Parts: sequence; structure tokens; C-alpha cells
Amino acid sequence: MNPDGSKPRVCPRWIGYFLLSPLRRIAHDPDSILGPYVREGMTVLEIGPGMGYFSLPLARLVGKEGRVICVDVQEKMLEKLKKRASKAGVLECITLVLAVEDSLRIEAFEEKVDFVLAFAVVHEAPDQDRFFDQIYRSMKSSALLLVSEPRGRVTEEGFQRTVETARAKGFTVESSLNIKKNISVLLRK
Repeated sequence: MNPDGSKPRVCPRWIGYFLLSPLRRIAHDPDSILGPYVREGMTVLEIGPGMGYFSLPLARLVGKEGRVICVDVQEKMLEKLKKRASKAGVLECITLVLAVEDSLRIEAFEEKVDFVLAFAVVHEAPDQDRFFDQIYRSMKSSALLLVSEPRGRVTEEGFQRTVETARAKGFTVESSLNIKKNISVLLRK
């Protein structure tokens, strides 16, 4: 169960195609959202990348010396992301990780991550306490975590419970963010 009492549901794969729409840039421009936090050479962890809407721009931002670790529970999403990354010429800096229901499987990246993106995915986690614990352990000291959840799917109260769950794991609130159609916060380890 989620902190808001709802049962988590994973985004169906077919919706991934809609999420790649160029029109999405009107509300969620990756460079505007991520540019202030991501630099060349960084290691970035993206939870729930789907088919790579944010992953490819992240790969360009971190450059050839950086790394984007994309973790998803759906193998087909990761396969499509891999094809898109190869076509875009950024596959060499992307690591794909197939998560399982109770683990993100990111133990190999403990204390190596500079920035984490969890965009429209935390509400899908079956155990948010474990979810934030695993992310926290992957992050370097003072690294940032951007959590953004879709309004309509997540209430303000549910989002506040999610933030409290993250705070209980050791995160501090850096700032609230204004991302269209979403409720968003920037957290620091």
C-alpha cells in the first residue's frame, strides 16, 4: 500500500508511447527540469524511465564521462529504451537495470549517485519505505533526489505522506518545485 492508502499500479507499456510525444515538452521539458541539477561527468539514477523520455536528455547532459542508470520493472520498457538510446548515440553512457517488485537491484551503485530522478513513479512503488531506503544508500553525501508525481493520480495529502516517508529515511527537503501538472520536491541526502 502507498502512504495515501492506494494500491500501487505500474504504468502499462502502451502508455509509454504516449509519454514520448513531442507535445509533452510543453509541460515537461527535460532540459528545463533537469538542467539546473545535472552536469557533465555525473552519475544519475533514473527510477522508472519507461522508454526514455528523460533518459536520453540525461545522457546528453552527463556526457561521455557520465553515467545514467535506468531502473525499471518492465523489461519491454528497457528494451525500447535501449533501442532509442542506441539510435540517439548515447547508449554507451546508459546502464539498464531490471528491477523486481521488492528490489531496485542497485546495490552495485551504493554511494555513487550524484542525482536521482523519480518522475511519476513513487506512487507505483509497492513499499515506499524500502524504495527510499534503497535510493538513499545509492546516493553520495549531499546528492539530490527530484520527486515529481502527477496531480490527479496523487493527492497533496498523499504526496506529503510520501515526503514524510523520505524524510524518515534521512532525506531533507531542499525546496518545492513548480513543474506543470505535477506536485514536486527536491530532496537532499
